[in-house]
Amino acid sequence: MKVAVLLSGCGVYDGSEIQESVFTLLALSKNNIDYVCVASDKKKHHIINHTDGEEMKEERNMLIESSRISRGEVVSIDKLDVGNISALVIPGGFGVAKNLSDWAFKDIACTVDNDIETLILHFLNNKKPIVSLCISPVIVAKVFNSFFNQSLNLTLGSKNEDSDYDIIELHSNLNKLGVATHDKNLDEICFDSNFNVISAPCYMLKGNPNQIYLNVQKAIDKLANLLNRN
Repeated sequence: MKVAVLLSGCGVYDGSEIQESVFTLLALSKNNIDYVCVASDKKKHHIINHTDGEEMKEERNMLIESSRISRGEVVSIDKLDVGNISALVIPGGFGVAKNLSDWAFKDIACTVDNDIETLILHFLNNKKPIVSLCISPVIVAKVFNSFFNQSLNLTLGSKNEDSDYDIIELHSNLNKLGVATHDKNLDEICFDSNFNVISAPCYMLKGNPNQIYLNVQKAIDKLANLLNRN
């Protein structure tokens, strides 16, 4: 079995959240799960200076930037043989909402990139496990809403925990996409047993790196459980 880890660049504000991505690779490795990092060979929406939050006047490529996280080993999505992939993991970061989709600008009216939509739809249709971390449940929800007339259980965190984001509003937006949302803290994950979708809040909530790692680990441990069951 092999798991695809979908990256969207390098850096929380314009790509994949690096800690969540590295914690994912570590947790997969600790569970003896082979993985391949994948990314779109496309331009990032914009580049952010992570020291001051200002936009930089330059262009960068998602695949090239993602290779910074994967130590150079990354596959372009259009070259990925999904038939040989058992599960999909999507770390968070603003790249999910800026590069893989335009959720950051249009919320539920957003469009998910065609290649990303096709990738996610493959796993949903075949009920192969998806681990959706941090903000990434928004694109899973959008794809699900476009193709399924059912409900999906997801979380973006808890309204009862400290967060830099409006969890209530985010959950409300997912509800409009037909998603049943659940308040989960950093000790918890959400699991949809019908479609085998695991979601975890990670840095949607305020926590230290150890807390985030343990949250990622819990999600990946659940994934390992599902893969070993099949």
